[in-house]
Amino acid sequence: MAPCSIVLLALGLCLGQEIHAQEGALPRPSISAEPGSVIPRGRPVTIVCRAPSEAQEFRLEKKGSPLYWGKRYPSPSEREARFLFPSMSEDTAGRYHCLYLKSTWSELSEDLRLVLSREDVTQVTTPGPAQPSASPALLLTTEHLYLLIGVPLALLLCLLLLFLFCLHRQRQRKQGPPGGKGQLQRPQER
Repeated sequence: MAPCSIVLLALGLCLGQEIHAQEGALPRPSISAEPGSVIPRGRPVTIVCRAPSEAQEFRLEKKGSPLYWGKRYPSPSEREARFLFPSMSEDTAGRYHCLYLKSTWSELSEDLRLVLSREDVTQVTTPGPAQPSASPALLLTTEHLYLLIGVPLALLLCLLLLFLFCLHRQRQRKQGPPGGKGQLQRPQER
């Protein structure tokens, strides 16, 4: 190699080390679960990863699984990624951590443990003093759903029967009563 090439290579290596040393290791992201980390079977859960600074990409990993979930952003100004699991199950339960990319990958977040609760989602629970009140949409049971569907359906059926009755009466009026004035009279024979 020429002496000039060696000097340029050494200079490039030194500058690369200096830039990396100035950046240092990226701080850990935070991880949380919404609405919480104990979720009833069948309910949705969202895992939220937050970076302390701008991130280009987030990655969610489950311990003991080779699979991971990634989110890439077109602009590097994003500081949060949301990973939605539409239905909690045994497969969803476990320990998760996340990391983010900003020129290099950050350290792993602390572990988040998602737990599948034994609560049956079809039963209505009344909130206690320590629990926040649930929204009305979450308190619907199968009986309520039958009422919400059955009552309008019964009303629709009644309206249909009323319409058919009115239609029948209108046709009767046009035809006239049997044997009455409304029938066509035969011309009299001479």
